[in-house]
This record gives sequence, structure tokens and C-alpha cells, in this order.
Amino acid sequence: MTYSASILKDRVTILNKQVAAEFGATTGYQPAATVWAQVTWLKGMKRLAEASLDAMDTVMVRMRYNNIVTRDSRLLHHGTTYQIQSLHHDYQDNTIQITATEVVQ
Repeated sequence: MTYSASILKDRVTILNKQVAAEFGATTGYQPAATVWAQVTWLKGMKRLAEASLDAMDTVMVRMRYNNIVTRDSRLLHHGTTYQIQSLHHDYQDNTIQITATEVVQ
């Protein structure tokens, strides 16, 4: 897919783990950065083909490459928090493609 900055129309906040220094346990997630991204809902035949049709909402997020987001990060978009399932760096376009599912609280 050819990359164009004009497709990045959504604001997504990257949340990184906050770790307690004493015990190394995760105490929560803190905002690390807010970036422009393209958020696409994954549904329909693709989700059926992957046998991943369930009660959770799944999105694909595409953003410019950065070293802030990791596999352990979470994403916040329109008040909904998403847990990253997969993260792929596209070297040709210098973008990151993320598949994430909604965190049910």
C-alpha cells in the first residue's frame, strides 16, 4: 500500500506501561505521545477468515514510524483503549501497522 500523509486523519494516544521501581510490576499506563494515524475497523469476511470473530472490536492502526510504541503499549482512540496484538514496521513506507483489540474493563 502506498503511503501518503493525507491518510493520517485520526489522533491516537500511545500509552506505555508504568512500572513500579521496587517490584517491577505494572502499575498502569501513562500517555507517552499523541500521533496522527489511520484507524480502520477490521470486520466482515477478513475477520471470519481469520477465525477471530468475537465480541471484541478489532482495529488496524497505521502511523509514521516511531520508537515510542512497543508491543507492550496500548492505544487510546476516541475514549476507547486498545491492546496491541501485532506490530509490523513497513520499511518501504517507514510506517508501523498495528492490529489491536479493545480492552474490556
